[in-house]
Amino acid sequence: MKTNRLFILGLAMIFGLAFQACEDDNEPAIMNPTISGLTCPSAVFSTNAVRGTAYTGTFTVPYTGGNGMAYTTGTGISSTGTTGLTATLNSGSLMSGGGNLTYAVTGTPSTADTVRNASFLINFGGQTCSVTMPISPANSGQ
Repeated sequence: MKTNRLFILGLAMIFGLAFQACEDDNEPAIMNPTISGLTCPSAVFSTNAVRGTAYTGTFTVPYTGGNGMAYTTGTGISSTGTTGLTATLNSGSLMSGGGNLTYAVTGTPSTADTVRNASFLINFGGQTCSVTMPISPANSGQ
Protein backbone atom coordinates (compact mmCIF):
# COMPACT_ATOMS: atom_id res chain seq x y z
CA MET A 1 0.00 0.00 0.00
CA LYS A 2 2.85 2.35 0.85
CA THR A 3 4.39 1.63 -2.56
CA ASN A 4 1.12 2.54 -4.32
CA ARG A 5 0.96 5.89 -2.49
CA LEU A 6 4.51 6.71 -3.50
CA PHE A 7 3.73 5.70 -7.08
CA ILE A 8 0.61 7.88 -7.17
CA LEU A 9 2.47 10.74 -5.51
CA GLY A 10 5.23 10.36 -8.09
CA LEU A 11 2.67 10.43 -10.92
CA ALA A 12 1.01 13.51 -9.45
CA MET A 13 4.37 15.25 -9.26
CA ILE A 14 5.14 14.33 -12.87
CA PHE A 15 1.76 15.55 -14.09
CA GLY A 16 2.03 18.63 -11.90
CA LEU A 17 5.33 19.49 -13.52
CA ALA A 18 3.86 18.82 -16.94
CA PHE A 19 0.93 21.11 -16.20
CA GLN A 20 3.33 23.77 -14.95
CA ALA A 21 5.34 23.50 -18.18
CA CYS A 22 2.16 24.02 -20.21
CA GLU A 23 1.26 27.06 -18.16
CA ASP A 24 4.66 28.61 -18.96
CA ASP A 25 3.86 28.32 -22.68
CA ASN A 26 0.91 30.65 -22.11
CA GLU A 27 3.02 33.69 -21.26
CA PRO A 28 1.73 36.89 -22.85
CA ALA A 29 3.12 37.61 -26.30
CA ILE A 30 5.66 40.40 -26.64
CA MET A 31 3.75 43.49 -27.69
CA ASN A 32 4.91 45.83 -30.42
CA PRO A 33 4.16 49.55 -30.51
CA THR A 34 0.88 50.03 -32.36
CA ILE A 35 -1.39 52.95 -33.10
CA SER A 36 -4.82 53.24 -34.69
CA GLY A 37 -4.17 56.33 -36.83
CA LEU A 38 -1.68 58.93 -38.08
CA THR A 39 -2.64 62.51 -38.96
CA CYS A 40 0.05 63.48 -41.47
CA PRO A 41 -1.72 66.64 -42.74
CA SER A 42 -1.35 68.03 -39.19
CA ALA A 43 2.45 67.56 -39.08
CA VAL A 44 4.29 70.49 -37.48
CA PHE A 45 7.75 71.55 -38.73
CA SER A 46 10.33 73.17 -36.45
CA THR A 47 11.84 75.45 -39.10
CA ASN A 48 11.55 76.23 -42.81
CA ALA A 49 13.74 74.46 -45.34
CA VAL A 50 15.32 76.43 -48.20
CA ARG A 51 16.48 74.95 -51.51
CA GLY A 52 20.24 74.54 -51.69
CA THR A 53 20.75 75.31 -47.98
CA ALA A 54 21.76 72.69 -45.41
CA TYR A 55 18.80 71.87 -43.18
CA THR A 56 18.50 70.40 -39.70
CA GLY A 57 15.10 70.35 -38.06
CA THR A 58 12.24 68.18 -36.90
CA PHE A 59 8.61 67.49 -37.60
CA THR A 60 5.99 65.93 -35.37
CA VAL A 61 3.10 63.78 -36.56
CA PRO A 62 0.03 63.30 -34.34
CA TYR A 63 -1.21 59.75 -33.75
CA THR A 64 -4.25 58.20 -32.07
CA GLY A 65 -4.75 54.86 -30.34
CA GLY A 66 -1.21 54.41 -28.98
CA ASN A 67 -0.64 51.31 -26.83
CA GLY A 68 1.97 52.80 -24.47
CA MET A 69 4.89 50.73 -25.79
CA ALA A 70 8.45 51.98 -26.30
CA TYR A 71 9.93 52.19 -29.80
CA THR A 72 13.44 52.58 -31.16
CA THR A 73 15.04 55.03 -33.58
CA GLY A 74 13.82 54.39 -37.10
CA THR A 75 15.57 53.91 -40.40
CA GLY A 76 16.10 57.03 -42.53
CA ILE A 77 13.32 57.89 -45.01
CA SER A 78 14.50 59.72 -48.15
CA SER A 79 12.38 62.58 -49.41
CA THR A 80 10.60 62.50 -52.75
CA GLY A 81 9.45 65.51 -54.76
CA THR A 82 12.24 67.77 -53.59
CA THR A 83 15.05 65.33 -52.90
CA GLY A 84 18.10 65.60 -50.65
CA LEU A 85 16.45 65.30 -47.23
CA THR A 86 16.23 62.34 -44.85
CA ALA A 87 13.73 61.96 -41.98
CA THR A 88 14.50 59.58 -39.10
CA LEU A 89 12.09 58.64 -36.30
CA ASN A 90 13.45 59.56 -32.86
CA SER A 91 13.09 56.81 -30.24
CA GLY A 92 10.48 57.21 -27.53
CA SER A 93 7.39 55.73 -25.93
CA LEU A 94 3.84 55.92 -27.20
CA MET A 95 1.24 57.53 -25.00
CA SER A 96 -1.78 55.38 -24.24
CA GLY A 97 -4.21 57.08 -26.59
CA GLY A 98 -2.93 60.07 -28.57
CA GLY A 99 0.42 61.78 -28.89
CA ASN A 100 3.10 62.76 -31.39
CA LEU A 101 5.94 60.98 -33.18
CA THR A 102 9.03 63.14 -33.72
CA TYR A 103 11.24 62.82 -36.80
CA ALA A 104 14.67 64.45 -37.20
CA VAL A 105 15.23 65.84 -40.71
CA THR A 106 18.65 66.57 -42.18
CA GLY A 107 20.14 67.23 -45.60
CA THR A 108 20.12 69.86 -48.33
CA PRO A 109 16.98 70.30 -50.43
CA SER A 110 17.90 69.98 -54.11
CA THR A 111 17.89 73.06 -56.31
CA ALA A 112 17.34 70.88 -59.41
CA ASP A 113 13.84 69.66 -58.42
CA THR A 114 10.90 71.77 -59.60
CA VAL A 115 8.46 70.49 -56.95
CA ARG A 116 8.03 72.87 -54.00
CA ASN A 117 7.54 70.16 -51.39
CA ALA A 118 9.47 67.25 -49.94
CA SER A 119 7.37 64.21 -49.08
CA PHE A 120 8.15 61.44 -46.59
CA LEU A 121 6.24 58.15 -46.52
CA ILE A 122 5.70 57.38 -42.82
CA ASN A 123 5.01 53.80 -41.75
CA PHE A 124 4.60 53.24 -38.01
CA GLY A 125 2.68 50.86 -35.77
CA GLY A 126 0.63 49.40 -38.61
CA GLN A 127 -0.34 52.78 -40.09
CA THR A 128 0.99 54.63 -43.15
CA CYS A 129 0.66 58.18 -44.47
CA SER A 130 2.69 60.83 -46.27
CA VAL A 131 4.09 63.98 -44.64
CA THR A 132 4.50 66.93 -47.01
CA MET A 133 7.14 69.49 -46.03
CA PRO A 134 7.15 72.86 -47.81
CA ILE A 135 10.47 73.92 -49.33
CA SER A 136 11.17 77.63 -49.85
CA PRO A 137 12.91 78.81 -53.02
CA ALA A 138 16.63 79.54 -52.80
CA ASN A 139 17.47 83.10 -51.80
CA SER A 140 18.22 85.00 -55.00
CA GLY A 141 20.39 87.52 -53.14
CA GLN A 142 18.10 90.47 -53.95
